[in-house]
Formats: sequence, structure tokens, C-alpha cells
Amino acid sequence: MNARAAAQGKSRPSSDDAEWIKTLAFVERKESWVAASGDDFYKIFRSSGDPSRDWLDRACGDSARREFDDMQLLHRLGERACAPLRLDHACVVYPWLSGPDLRELLLRRDAAGVAERSAALREAVSLLAQLHAATTDSISHYPLKNYLADGFLNPDMDVLRRIGERDRTLCISGFEVRNFRYDRCRGAWIFFDPQVVSRGAPENDLARFIISLLMVNWGKGGSSRIWREFDIGDLISTYERAASRSIDPVLLNYFLQESIAMRRHFAERALRALHGVSRVFGRPYLAAYFRQLEKWAKNHEF
Repeated sequence: MNARAAAQGKSRPSSDDAEWIKTLAFVERKESWVAASGDDFYKIFRSSGDPSRDWLDRACGDSARREFDDMQLLHRLGERACAPLRLDHACVVYPWLSGPDLRELLLRRDAAGVAERSAALREAVSLLAQLHAATTDSISHYPLKNYLADGFLNPDMDVLRRIGERDRTLCISGFEVRNFRYDRCRGAWIFFDPQVVSRGAPENDLARFIISLLMVNWGKGGSSRIWREFDIGDLISTYERAASRSIDPVLLNYFLQESIAMRRHFAERALRALHGVSRVFGRPYLAAYFRQLEKWAKNHEF
């Protein structure tokens, strides 16, 4: 753990007075409120339109405690997982990461950035291998992922058999490109926002990370083409060397398709919430983008 996190790792003593929240410019996100001040980054889990209320909400507090505990564990397993500084009710306080996010780097068009992009992606999958190396005892409290009930694509009998025979690792649903930011103090790419943590097949996380790469320019202001500027073989071999584990190609193929199905599900749900011109133009954009993803996955079967 870094020195600053170690020094501040305990929960800050506080009352239920939320006046300090009003001094920060919290921005509303889908599931949280976020703000930065000095060297700290504040994240309050959200259930209403008021960060002061959510700070004391019991359910928001439970979510904050889970994330705090998850990130403490992930940081112990890999230094490049962001260590939380403290927990205050439903607010998790992190060190402010000073650099750009990984998406910003990947979308740069300068030729000099090619080597930098490749190095950053190798850092990311090497961290994933470290997190997957957790001992069974240290992750036994996490639930087993039920791929029949919780997946977005029905696995066939061969896939189910392979999953059943596979050693279970941490399964970190937030391990995606957009959840990496550069920290200039450490000169490293740092992972944050684990979302749901469970135990599952390692190919699940690797496939999700790959699909998040392909979709790095997805959405408003992005491109109509998937992003292809990476070497899938290099990422897999980097992971296998770091993990001292071979990837099951059948499972990787399945989870690539399952991750596409998952992203399509949420994209279509978001589209249904739109109105007017946005919805009219959103439908062909979605259809064309996901046709490219499916074609890419078919052309890169292992």
C-alpha cells in the first residue's frame, strides 16, 4: 500500500453533519456523486437527488463499505489497484489520480503514442493476472458467479463443463478500459471502480476487457467504427505469462460473445429511454456497431 493510503487508511471520525459535503462541487453520475478537492477524490453512492441525504443512507453506506473492502483487497493483491484512503458513511475517499484516463490515451492519433498505448494495455492485463492470482482462502467470501442465471448468453454443455472444471478467480465486473487513470506521482496506470466482485472463470474478465477496448469510442461524440488498434495475441500472451496460466480458447470465445450480448442489452435499454431524434438515429448506430463487434469476434475465434 502506498504511504499516503497507509497513513489515512482508517475511517475518518465524523458526526452526521453533512455541511462539509456542501463545500464540494459534487457531480451526479449514474450511481454516484463525485467531487475532487486538493489531493482527494470523493465518491458518494447515490439513491436520490441529494448527496447529503445519500451520504447517510443505509443502502448507500452498504455499497460504500463493499467497495472500500473490495479495493483494499485488490490493492493488497496488486499495487496498481487504487487504495482507498478512508470511508465516511456512504462516501469512499480515494487519492486524486492526476493524469488522463486510459480511453483518452487510446484515442490519441499521434504515431508516437502507439508504443505508449501498447505498454499501457500490457500493464492493465498484467494487473488482471495479479488479481486473479489471489488464493482461494482470501476470496472465499465472494459468491460464485452463476453463469446460467446471471449471464447474457446461454452457455452450451461444453462451455458449462469447462467452466465447472476451471479454477475460480476473482471476477471483477468493472475491469474495463474506462476505469483506468494515469497517476503521475507513481508513473503508472491505476485501476478503480471494481463494481461487482464475485468468483468466476478468468476468461470472463479478459473477454470483458477486450470488448471494452473495441468499444472505447462508443457513444455520443464517438465513432461509428469499433476501435481495432491493439494486438489481441499480445494481450493474451502477456496475461498468460503474468498469470502462469493458459487461457481456455473455447471459454474466451464464449465470453467474448457473452460480453457483446451484455453490452447490447444495456445499449438497447439506454436507447429505449431516449426520445425523438436521438432515438431515431440511435437505432441504426447501435445495429451497425454491434454488427462490427460480432464480425470481429467471429474473425478472431481462438
